[in-house]
Amino acid sequence: MSKHPITCHVLNTITGRPVSNLRCELQKQQSSSSSSSFATFGTASTNSDGRVVFWDLLQSHDSIDHQSNEVFLDQAYVGSKDFSSANDTLYKVKFSGIDELFDGDTFFPYVEIVFKIPAGKLGVEHFHIPLLLSKYSYSTYRGS
Repeated sequence: MSKHPITCHVLNTITGRPVSNLRCELQKQQSSSSSSSFATFGTASTNSDGRVVFWDLLQSHDSIDHQSNEVFLDQAYVGSKDFSSANDTLYKVKFSGIDELFDGDTFFPYVEIVFKIPAGKLGVEHFHIPLLLSKYSYSTYRGS
């Protein structure tokens, strides 16, 4: 398997280089209601290329392949698979440690990017969340 269905990439736009070892949390809508609360189901740190392609899943069992898409999807669904197949669902990536990256000289100590996965698309399409980061600004878009 090459990567989980949700990935991210962080670039420092001041240096033009990838950001390694940035802490990331992958969160999902807390319930199948329109609630705005989220629950973390995966964590990771960006690699030397500034990427997260596999998440450390919080409720995985040691005997299961943590990098499999099947395990990822089991934890990523909001409510049941049927709910996620029939409804748009919200996810969030929280990037922490930005303050340390810029030695305390930043306006944004962390960044949270909320995105919507359309009904029936989780596990069918890949969702890539790039973050372009500097001391006083950030930008994102849906990557490929």
